[in-house]
Amino acid sequence: MHQTVSNPSPTTITQQYASWFDERIDQFIGEHKGRFDSVSTFKKRNGFLITLSFDHSRRNQRLESAASIDSSRAKSELDTFTDIYNHVCRQLIGRNYHRPFFDPSKPLAIGCLDMNGSRYWRSMGALENPHIHSIWIFTDQVREGFQKLIADKERFPAFKERFCLREMDIQALDHDHRNSTGEGRATSYMAKFIGHNNSELSVGDDFRVLPFRPRL
Repeated sequence: MHQTVSNPSPTTITQQYASWFDERIDQFIGEHKGRFDSVSTFKKRNGFLITLSFDHSRRNQRLESAASIDSSRAKSELDTFTDIYNHVCRQLIGRNYHRPFFDPSKPLAIGCLDMNGSRYWRSMGALENPHIHSIWIFTDQVREGFQKLIADKERFPAFKERFCLREMDIQALDHDHRNSTGEGRATSYMAKFIGHNNSELSVGDDFRVLPFRPRL
């Protein structure tokens, strides 16, 4: 008798990724919160849901200019997300942010690629307007510095220009709503494209968790 194996649905895959992201967030908070602090209060104080929308016309022009100088693989939106993370760390921690000494001050950033309409897809459609939904959990040491950066009327527009960002929507994670299956609504929303992409793999790189942790 042959046993049939059913592939998990996009919804199930999204739930699994969202649950994993929730666990990673709770782990990070557990490592950084004070003794008398709770996971929930730390997340509300230091957490942000950030959506990055790109000016694709300007971004493509820059990529074409860079390709004429460097023939290496063009940067994806998630490569740019990593560049944004490193730039934020440099602004908040200093130019030596990459040294292990400063690891305890670095934020956690989980970024997921998304496309227009992925919330309503039954199957993978045309891939339009790639953008990134991300959750950032800052440490108490650098949260205020980030808030000052995004409130600065000179530095913040220059920051968006540097990375060809059309919009950078920033919302505080001031709640912890959950789905009926237990995953956070914010992480589920962030991961919704991954479920569709997993079955067809139209995009080879659909999420990043930063900072990178070396494999032991």
